[in-house]
Amino acid sequence: MLESHYSAMLNAVASVAAAEASAAAAAAAAAAAAVADDNSNNSNNSNTTSNTNSQSQSSNTNSNNSSSNGSAVDIAGAECVTSTEGDDDSQDWATWNRKRMIKWPFPNQFGEVMLPSYFSLDLGGRFVFGERIRDEKCPLSFMAKRHSEAIVAMMYERQTWRIRERMKTASVALVLCLNIGVDPPDVVKIQPCSRLECWIDPSSVSPPKAMELIGSSLQMQYERWQPRARYKKCHDPTVEDVKKLCTSLRRNAKGERILFHYNGHGVPKPTANGEIWVFNKTFTQYIPLSIFELITWMSAPSIYVYDCSNAGIIINSFQPYAEQHEKELEKQRANLQKRGGVPQLATGAAGGAAATQNQVQQLQQQVSYKNCIHLAACAANEILPMNAQLPADLFTSCLTTPINIALKWYAMQEKLGMVPPIQSDLIDKIPGKVNDRRTMMGELNWIFTAITDTIAWNTLPRELFQRLFRQDLLVASLFRNFLLAERILRSHDCTPVSLPALPPCFRHPMWKAWDLVVDLALQQLPDILEHNAPYRQLPFFEHQLTAFQVWLDSESESRTPPEQLPIVLQVLLSQVHRLRALELLARFLDLGPWAVNLALGVGIFPYVLKLLQSSTRELRPVLVFIWAKILAVDPSCQVDLVKEYKYFLSVLQDTSVSKEHRTLSAFVLASIVHNFLLGQTSALQGPLLSICLEQLNDGSWLLRQWLAICLGMLWQNFEKARWSGARDLAHEKLYVLLRDSIPEVRAAAVFALGTFISSVTDRSEEQANNIDRIIAITLLETVGEDMSPLVRMELAAALQWMVLLFESQFVAIYQVEHVRDHASASSFVMCGDSRDLISSTHSLERHVSMRRGASSSSISNMGGASASSGGGSASGAGGGSLSGSTSGRSKSGSGGSTGAGTAAGGTNTIPYQMIFTKLWQGICNLAQDPFPRVAAIAHEIVEHVRDTALCPIMAAKEATMATATEKCNSLSVSLPPSPNTRVNYLSSAAGAGGAGGGAGESPPVGATASGASHWAQKLRLSGSGAGVAANDPHAILQRKLRTSSINDETDSAPAAYARPGWGGSLGLPSGPRESTHSARSSGSESNQYLDPPQSLTPIVQTEFIPWAISYFTRPGKHRYSSAEGAAEEGFQRFPVDRNSAELRKRSSRYMRNDFVRRQARRHQREQTDRSGYEMCVWNRKTQFTPSIVKLLPYEPQIAVAYREKVLAYDFQWNSVRTYGSEAMSGTPHGSSSVFSRVSSVEFINAQDEALKLVAHDDGVVRVWQSSPGANYSSSSSSSSAADDPPAKARLVTAWNALSPIHQQHNNFRQRIIGSGGGSIGKGMDASSLSLSTGIVTAWQQAQQHLVVGGGGCRFLRLWDVERELRLSDIPLGRSESGAARVLAPYLPNMRCDVILAGCDDGTVRLFDKRCAPQESRICIYRRHDAPILHASLRANETVLVSGCTDGRINVVDVRATSFPYGVEERVIHKWNAGNDVTAIASHQLADTVACGNAFKISIYSLDGRLQKTLRTNEGFIGPKTGHPTCLSFHPYKVQLAVGFVDNTVAIYSPTGAVL
Repeated sequence: MLESHYSAMLNAVASVAAAEASAAAAAAAAAAAAVADDNSNNSNNSNTTSNTNSQSQSSNTNSNNSSSNGSAVDIAGAECVTSTEGDDDSQDWATWNRKRMIKWPFPNQFGEVMLPSYFSLDLGGRFVFGERIRDEKCPLSFMAKRHSEAIVAMMYERQTWRIRERMKTASVALVLCLNIGVDPPDVVKIQPCSRLECWIDPSSVSPPKAMELIGSSLQMQYERWQPRARYKKCHDPTVEDVKKLCTSLRRNAKGERILFHYNGHGVPKPTANGEIWVFNKTFTQYIPLSIFELITWMSAPSIYVYDCSNAGIIINSFQPYAEQHEKELEKQRANLQKRGGVPQLATGAAGGAAATQNQVQQLQQQVSYKNCIHLAACAANEILPMNAQLPADLFTSCLTTPINIALKWYAMQEKLGMVPPIQSDLIDKIPGKVNDRRTMMGELNWIFTAITDTIAWNTLPRELFQRLFRQDLLVASLFRNFLLAERILRSHDCTPVSLPALPPCFRHPMWKAWDLVVDLALQQLPDILEHNAPYRQLPFFEHQLTAFQVWLDSESESRTPPEQLPIVLQVLLSQVHRLRALELLARFLDLGPWAVNLALGVGIFPYVLKLLQSSTRELRPVLVFIWAKILAVDPSCQVDLVKEYKYFLSVLQDTSVSKEHRTLSAFVLASIVHNFLLGQTSALQGPLLSICLEQLNDGSWLLRQWLAICLGMLWQNFEKARWSGARDLAHEKLYVLLRDSIPEVRAAAVFALGTFISSVTDRSEEQANNIDRIIAITLLETVGEDMSPLVRMELAAALQWMVLLFESQFVAIYQVEHVRDHASASSFVMCGDSRDLISSTHSLERHVSMRRGASSSSISNMGGASASSGGGSASGAGGGSLSGSTSGRSKSGSGGSTGAGTAAGGTNTIPYQMIFTKLWQGICNLAQDPFPRVAAIAHEIVEHVRDTALCPIMAAKEATMATATEKCNSLSVSLPPSPNTRVNYLSSAAGAGGAGGGAGESPPVGATASGASHWAQKLRLSGSGAGVAANDPHAILQRKLRTSSINDETDSAPAAYARPGWGGSLGLPSGPRESTHSARSSGSESNQYLDPPQSLTPIVQTEFIPWAISYFTRPGKHRYSSAEGAAEEGFQRFPVDRNSAELRKRSSRYMRNDFVRRQARRHQREQTDRSGYEMCVWNRKTQFTPSIVKLLPYEPQIAVAYREKVLAYDFQWNSVRTYGSEAMSGTPHGSSSVFSRVSSVEFINAQDEALKLVAHDDGVVRVWQSSPGANYSSSSSSSSAADDPPAKARLVTAWNALSPIHQQHNNFRQRIIGSGGGSIGKGMDASSLSLSTGIVTAWQQAQQHLVVGGGGCRFLRLWDVERELRLSDIPLGRSESGAARVLAPYLPNMRCDVILAGCDDGTVRLFDKRCAPQESRICIYRRHDAPILHASLRANETVLVSGCTDGRINVVDVRATSFPYGVEERVIHKWNAGNDVTAIASHQLADTVACGNAFKISIYSLDGRLQKTLRTNEGFIGPKTGHPTCLSFHPYKVQLAVGFVDNTVAIYSPTGAVL
């Protein structure tokens, strides 16, 4: 088997230094060993890339030095070129070999052989580039949450769970009308009859003694549920006794609840009018007591318990009375509100106010009976049961002693079959206390509480459950016991009644669980009482936890809420089952916000809050998780957690805790300090700041993100924390996160640095100003061209604080540009340099107050920072009067800034106004961002500066025009609608002191006055006219110009910040922008311009922080996997749900892909016997001439690009989808809606659901996704694309992938000037933004790398799409090489580390992207004299196919590149396709090359043989087509897509099938 590889291997490993014979023998032996070793490596699935680095080190020391050192090889000429200094194309091949080749060690007799590391063996034993990865192993791009959803807070229904007002039953009135020994006249008792009252037989003692015992027993029974209440007994009372009792209790209770317990077993039934009976003083008569009088005495809130026959009559009488009373109260309130705004003419204003106040007091004194609760033993037509085995006060026994009566009632039930039967007297001897859960009585009461809570929670409405079972402890106990009373009394033909009414609960399934508990408990009772056996705990809670776990395991989306949730809360009281209960509760909360709302509604909050005082380490992770879920849904809980913040701080500090739970702790701490001064103060006293800074470089990206957010929230509007961070160099430590591999971490760092800037309220200190300038310029230069729109949005939001705090500098920059550009003859020209921005400020220099000339105005060590991206205008602004005056009073090497020395490594000194110029340019660049939301945010900031700059000028002009109108009625003036007249007036005002009559400066006549009043209103709101006469507009203008000078040293900032709300990531509520003007201008000679400090309102807000918080509200399956380890922490992967429908669909797509590849291989074999691509299987007319055609690998679609749009045609559904500016209709104002010409198209995630990557001439790359669920718009194949209604597509992301510096210079002035209103750059032609040549791209799915070149750039830019980072810029070589014209495409799923670029000078250059950029170039092929038109690497062999515009095509074996000596010919095949070639394409798998010119399309084989000619004019009758403009082969199938100059797209195939 090895002999078959000898011939190929000998050509690759020939040695040039040894003798020919010995070299041949050594090479043969080495080749055999190499193949064997390579096969073993392939069988072990070794990683070629990782082996390269380790093995190349040993090859550096042990490799032969036979190659001549210091020379490079020109492949085309086979000649040695001595390496000279400064020649970028020269390269030491021996050095490259040592760095890039794998050493294959063998025994000494065989020597050592070097092979290129970018080769690998395929299954056929051939050397190929890279390796193909299976679909399921190939990563998917743009699948993170930031790409698949909008950056907004998660929407969910927030339910009120907190009790608005906790109530307490403070007093209890026990009214007993027993008249022991005398039966009431309307009740006929049976014999034997029930006689026990409060478990006391009245006949056992004398009547007075029995009455005292019963009253005392009833009080003791109530004291079990409310021991701290005031109890008053009233035995056989009169009406006066009841009145005196009720009024005294209400007087002492004030606004608290009173309980009125009425036992009427010794009096007649209530009357039909709702009257109960009492006695006269001599007990000779029954006296009726109206329920309405009783309610008046008791007032509200109150609760009534009626234990008598026909008790329902009382409730029936009270209900209509209460409803009528409420209606009257509502009428009085409405009348009072109407009269409140009407002046009282009779008594005067003061008298009317006094009368209204009296009416309000009277209304407040009236009582609302909504809070009155009634419990009745039976309905209106029922009498109490008289079973002798039960007590006479059965209803009272159920309410006050539920366990005893429940056990006795259970023992009476013959159908339940107690074996052996339990005597009633044994139940009275049950050991233990109700409040001791370790005893039988205590555990039974504990279980009874859990069961009745569960029944109520699953039956009652949520609001009613909160009111009855969570508001008052005594009321909750009575209603739990009322559920038992309903069950027991209904078994004796009685129906207890309540107000508010409860739904029937006596048949709830949980009662069966209670019966089982009672049965198990009573079985132990005889042994406990007779043999003193120990009590065994009941398995009730364990079984219920198991049932709850089963519910959690059933992942059905339509399941109802678990009925065991209230039981889980009760289990938290048990130390034995607490950990398991918390873990199950955490799983439940992880289901989403609805689960958190349910848990909070059932009453979880006090339980988990109390557990924070526990020192058990096992509970810490699960408690942190639970609190994170609660705070994510309800951030108001931060108030309750302030005292417990040290608990979470200890978890964050403990490195033994998992990173997931430390992340949750960081989130909880961030929630505690967010916009909460007490929380910020408490956390700052603890080591929160230092702990966060110590862990900023942790391996978990989510922990890094929330540590940065926590820091940002800690010092947000809290200056003390900011200075503590400055002392610890917190801002410099956050700089590292600006280059983090995860975009969310970078955005969090930008947010933290933005709040760091905004936290200082006193701007009189130069140290704070210097630090903030350094932070701002570092932000701009580090993430100003970040690939992620999320980061750029946060950057714009962070830079707004510089605009607000240093507003005068930005306003002056805007005014200078406005004056300079419009004072000149030309407007909006794309010429000149941004250095002119500073050199022409003399027009404003006359108005500058030199009062602050002694202050420092420079920042040290910013030289290196000023020379990077952003246009370079700051670094070049060295001339002009402004620059001269500033440099004359600047201090070199200013040491006032804490972090000035770390911003850059240079020692130059840059005046800080250059920093503001650079910042302003960065904001303007963001306003032209290709992502609409970023552009809209930055545009708002630019509009704010424009309005601030033009507001006093327009107001002054308005006043001038008003004066002119008064003097001369024939002249009608108003606010000019065009930007040019505004600017000309500004020029006139600045140069002539604001004179309004300059030549040619008259505004248009006939404009409406509404526009003029707009500026005056803004000026009044901004406070610019404070202390200035209303008829002196020029004073306003002069003051504004003076206070907005670019040379002002510092800005005055408001001393007080408003406490913002939770809303946006900036934490500040949006408000009228005009209200912030008065707090932003720099000081002048007096403080008249500066109003008292006001709140600093942000210009824009982002949703990054609410969106980041919503990460913790998501269910677990929608969050990233929490797998730890070095291999997982740096990735954002979702947990695999094997049962998900999405996974099944993806598996079916992978099966489709395998079928497509197998079918394509079969067709390739069949195609060798065919003549060529003679069948046109599909064609379509387009609106314009197509410039790019490309077939999708696995879907029956073709992408066609012309001008600025891309259309995706679907063959199967005969439909089309548009990707272009039409898809962005309705985007926010300020976004760039004009697209440049499309220059490249790639397919991302082609193996799954393909995304379209579209690159434009201006360097912008946009990634589009078909809208989910949107149906394609069908159309006939003969219709034009213009007639197809374009289906909407979603823009996933967009960024400037290749933005040369010269482009930024040219566009700078247009971006910052705008049109005086509206969007920036409006009306600019797309062609004016395009580069000299289009950019080209190459997409590699396996490694998620995007290679970008062209555009006039002499380098290739490598982007990591997964991390949204720019990896490197690989230089092409000498300036003569020009830019890259083509990049070799990668076959889908192919892992390859080689980049092949064809350049303008006819060279084809090979790069290894694993190496450093300066060392990455492998070799250069110089076989062409014209610009390269096509270059491609064969996927299944080491062959390069290249073609140039002269029609010369070469097929080269690149294996000979590493060993140039002894190889005579490196070009396998070459031929000439004609001088008029317009397009070339080659199939990466099939043996086919296509060339198109003005007359024909020629199909060649790789050896240069002509297979087929498709002529564009085939005769008088035959079809005619225009000459081809673009060609493209299908990645797998034998299909050729062609775009013609006559707006036609066609697909040719020898198989005759397009699908």
